[in-house]
Amino acid sequence: MVYVNRTSDDGALIGRDLPDLSANRLGRALRTARDLGFSGIHATIRRHGFRETAHFIGRNLRHIIAHRIALAWDQRHGVDTAGSIQLDGLTIKGPNRKFGNECVCTSPQSFEFMTRFLPKDLHDYTFVDFGAGKGRTLLLAGRNGFRKIIGVEFAGELVKCATGNIAHYKNAAQKCRDIQVIEADAVEFVLPDGPLVIYFYNPFTREVFDSVMRNVVRSLKADRRDCYVVYGSSSADAIDWAGPAILATGCFTQVSTPPMPFFFDAVRTIRFGVFRLH
Repeated sequence: MVYVNRTSDDGALIGRDLPDLSANRLGRALRTARDLGFSGIHATIRRHGFRETAHFIGRNLRHIIAHRIALAWDQRHGVDTAGSIQLDGLTIKGPNRKFGNECVCTSPQSFEFMTRFLPKDLHDYTFVDFGAGKGRTLLLAGRNGFRKIIGVEFAGELVKCATGNIAHYKNAAQKCRDIQVIEADAVEFVLPDGPLVIYFYNPFTREVFDSVMRNVVRSLKADRRDCYVVYGSSSADAIDWAGPAILATGCFTQVSTPPMPFFFDAVRTIRFGVFRLH
């Protein structure tokens, strides 16, 4: 586990020390190889097989490349959004710590691809990101012309980091600057009025997701308005249960989308679905 502390170009603190599994990944791999030695590496390959070993190496190389690209993106925009941040040791609001997943922000190219399946004109829509983490997705959404952008995050340290990122973000293409992060348990968050785009990047397990979706449906029935739900996952095949769970509400229809292309700035290729209120 590596803890990182980054600052923006003007010296302002963006984030406090956070447990980041992406930092120094290459160095850890080299140390492991050195400790194993040739005989240990050979025994590991024999035990797992050449194909599985090659897949493991490929996944880690992709992770390292994507992390370097994310660090360059952060440097360019004066923020700190990169990393795979673990929840251990963070200050969590609400009772659902055990249901939360690690914080890994959506890659810019992946997010841009998913938003192609939303309406062209989003100036009336509020974007809500459940599990906003360090806030990169909120910054990316700002290029899409939303009326307002809200991040919901239950880890206090991540809320502070995201708030700093919003304040320091530098991008001339930004169309929406009404961006905020709310420290709250997702189950307790009350959706805003008006048309919505609700975004999930595998932020928590099904126990919490089902509760959040019940709140979404309740809000939409009480105040009928246009709503899109975008769900993405790069691990644990969460879309396999999240997609059916969204459709099972009886309120949404899935939008036809092609598979996500391979993007070098993504730690893993995202499997996703876009759903519109019918």
